[in-house]
Amino acid sequence: MIQGDYVLLSGANGFLGTQIALKLISCDLKIIALVRSRTNQDAETRLKRAWWEFPELLEALKNNQVELISGNVEKNHLGMDETVYQDLALKTNYIIHAAADLRLNAPLDELRKVNVQGTINMLEMAKNCKKDAFKRFSHVSTAYVAGKCEGEVLEDDLSDRCGFSSNYEQSKYEAEKEVIKSGIPYSIFRPGMIVGDSRTGAIKNFNTIYVPLRLYFNGKLKLIPVSPLNKINMVPVDYVSKTIVDLSLKKKAEKLTFHLTAPDESLPSIRELVDFTRQWANEKWNIHLPAPLFLGLPMGAVKKFFDIAGYFLKNQKGFQISVLSHLTPYIKENRRFSRRNTDLLSGPYSLSWKDFMGPLLNYAIYAGFFHRSDRTVHEQIMHRLKSKTFPVTLYDVVNGEFECKNGINIRNKIIKAVQALKYLGITPGDRVALVGYNSTRYLILDVALGLSGVITVPIYYTSPPIEIEEMVKDSGSRILFIGTPDLLKESSKLDLNIPLISFTRDSNSELIKEDIIPWEKFMEMGNHDKKDINAPVDFESAATIRYTSGTTGTPRGVQFNHGNLRWMGEFIASMPPWEDRIKEVSYLSFLPMNHVVEGILGTYSPYYAPAPLKLYFMEEFHDLSQALPRINPTIFFSVPRFYEKLWTKLEENWLGRLYLRIDESLLKSILRRILRRSLLKKSGLKNCAQLIVGSAPVSEKLLYDYRKLGIEIHNAYGLTEAPLITINRWGDNNLETVGKPLPFTKIKIAKDGEIMVKGPQTTSGYFNNDSKFLFQEDWLLTGDYGYLNSDESLVITGRKKEVLINAYGKTINPLKIETRLKSLSGIDEALLIGDSRAYCVALLWSDEFLKPPAQLDDEINELNSNLANPEKVKKWVVLKNDLSIEAGDLTANLKLKRNNIMQRFEKTIENLYHAEESDNKSQDILHMGIANKEF
Repeated sequence: MIQGDYVLLSGANGFLGTQIALKLISCDLKIIALVRSRTNQDAETRLKRAWWEFPELLEALKNNQVELISGNVEKNHLGMDETVYQDLALKTNYIIHAAADLRLNAPLDELRKVNVQGTINMLEMAKNCKKDAFKRFSHVSTAYVAGKCEGEVLEDDLSDRCGFSSNYEQSKYEAEKEVIKSGIPYSIFRPGMIVGDSRTGAIKNFNTIYVPLRLYFNGKLKLIPVSPLNKINMVPVDYVSKTIVDLSLKKKAEKLTFHLTAPDESLPSIRELVDFTRQWANEKWNIHLPAPLFLGLPMGAVKKFFDIAGYFLKNQKGFQISVLSHLTPYIKENRRFSRRNTDLLSGPYSLSWKDFMGPLLNYAIYAGFFHRSDRTVHEQIMHRLKSKTFPVTLYDVVNGEFECKNGINIRNKIIKAVQALKYLGITPGDRVALVGYNSTRYLILDVALGLSGVITVPIYYTSPPIEIEEMVKDSGSRILFIGTPDLLKESSKLDLNIPLISFTRDSNSELIKEDIIPWEKFMEMGNHDKKDINAPVDFESAATIRYTSGTTGTPRGVQFNHGNLRWMGEFIASMPPWEDRIKEVSYLSFLPMNHVVEGILGTYSPYYAPAPLKLYFMEEFHDLSQALPRINPTIFFSVPRFYEKLWTKLEENWLGRLYLRIDESLLKSILRRILRRSLLKKSGLKNCAQLIVGSAPVSEKLLYDYRKLGIEIHNAYGLTEAPLITINRWGDNNLETVGKPLPFTKIKIAKDGEIMVKGPQTTSGYFNNDSKFLFQEDWLLTGDYGYLNSDESLVITGRKKEVLINAYGKTINPLKIETRLKSLSGIDEALLIGDSRAYCVALLWSDEFLKPPAQLDDEINELNSNLANPEKVKKWVVLKNDLSIEAGDLTANLKLKRNNIMQRFEKTIENLYHAEESDNKSQDILHMGIANKEF
């Protein structure tokens, strides 16, 4: 091997091909990655998606250690024009042919296209290479070219005398014959059943051994027809890829075949594997698996058993027992694969199956045994919407009515919306804004925009028109979708020279003016082709911009890419206990869908759950208490205010008051059970696997009160720039903390106590804004103070930024509102309060309060009309201005010291939150006012 040699790698974007590429770049070899596609641009997108979780490969692609070429192994000249083909032949020194059609029992003619003709075409490339420069053709085959042969299978054996168990085996046998007779220097590699990485367990497709494991974990494999003494022939992918690369570069490996299988003594028997799995599941995930019954049928009868069982059970959703009939070749009975060549040139096999089985199972459980394809979250939604095994049903919840829509119907509308966007001239990378209530129409638009490669700009529907206009202009959005009647009424106030499209449910509303495109008209634009759509993006492509207010009052757009979205969606789906994850998922979307938690985590994660879905979109937030008991969701996340209101209801109940008043006793124990069951049932939370609170600080006392009642609420921590950083997990709930970091998430505490974060959920930066202050040496600065305790859980001690987060999780910039309040005549200073509260109040100071109080009230009500609902000032008090530097109220440059003032005026603040307008007892209070409209 010479440093800088070129290796042509087919199947570079496949699971094994990716692992081989990782080994090649570590050897300082240059890779020519052959990816099946029509153009190099499409090839790059596919390769970047496949390599997304391997930054070293993406870096190698950027610095030209990896070259990319599009082609098709099935076609003559690999589907390339003559010039490209000959240039490729001139510089290729090695070929590793890893491309294959892995379907076990697809029609033989179909399998031959890739597995046989593809091999012939790659061999033809090798023959065109310079003879003095070309060194090796490495062919990835399978140990199962041995077919039905029994006894010892030598590495040099290649015969069809015993027949084959599948068409796949036969096609790979035919390919090997082509390699051997080609006359070029070759090595043939025959792996056994390839499983995940021995260290991480990572894998893409959960087939072969994972199929019976999934059925076993789902309680659907109670009978195992084979002998418990039979062994499972499995080998980790990292061992296979490393050995292929190492031996491809060794001269002595030329014209040899290698069994990349584990020796018999290193393979588990079926009984050993089942016993290990049962113990591991109990200890690691608290999953109690029953011992299966072994029937011990002869191998010849096993396939028939599975075929018959599959026929009678084929209508059971998610039941895949018939697939097991194809796995019988991987169960060893009277066969042993020799490793003579492999041991001689690569050394003895040193892995223990018990060491890597734990990581394999852990990864499979994390992913729910769902194939980890290269789909974006939007493509995953489309995939699930057409699923018959795990169907999706959606509902619009409006005025207490539930309008049902099936997944196929929504999927077809998404495709029409994609075509309409194309008709309007929207192209990948464009920004499009949308403001609206939660609904299936919102979902249709969100997914259609993602599939179009558009960067979505979701905006709070509570935002005033002036702010919506500012964000649309700042983002450079080319369209604004409007989904609320209120904004339709005020659309004339928007100074925007872009199309406005309504997606409100009232299609015939008089509010839809001539300059607004109605929903039905939009959906009829473009053609009506229903073909599948793949997003023209990779995982590094920008996906969405979520606006938030900073301390200066200027909205900043936080960018997330498709990789951020997918990782967060997958992780959230992995959180509930296993038993709950495999049951039907019921989810209520009620927080605004532009919110980073609801719009990223809530909207996408259900589609990664290995179960049927029922998803409800609630238009009116205030209908939550009526909708929840009818839906009884299995997943529930909310802001602190919800849990506060729920506890208040308990305190108002006579039985609740009795429970809270009496000391611990038998009576209190009985009341606890009654109240817990009653509270969960009436609130609609009785089916929830895990109750989660986040988006705003929550009282520890409240969490402990719930715990005493027998209800665990799990605190989580995140911010707009990193929606979820830590969470208290099921079974590990430390109420004094916000939980432990998510997987692949690192937390560091700066010298001044600020929390710093790195992880796959963090933003890449702000759109149209300087992001330098947001990061320090690639660490995201959260603006919060805290520390990691002894068990690595995060404790939040305070907020560095001067922003308020109300009880509903909405971030409020007080400076903007305080500035407006101080602009009112007679008002010298203003302080907004609303942190962790249901609404905002204001302390106002005046040297000479001469205007009529009613006039001030009118002015503040007018001010409120230009603020978003969470920002509006519900109550205010005018105080005699005695603020001073000496008293600790003001800094040297006369700025308010927020904490000091809030401590000094604590009683006044509490009076604002709990007293009536007429409560004006203090002589320092010049006036108290209250907003003239509920919000």
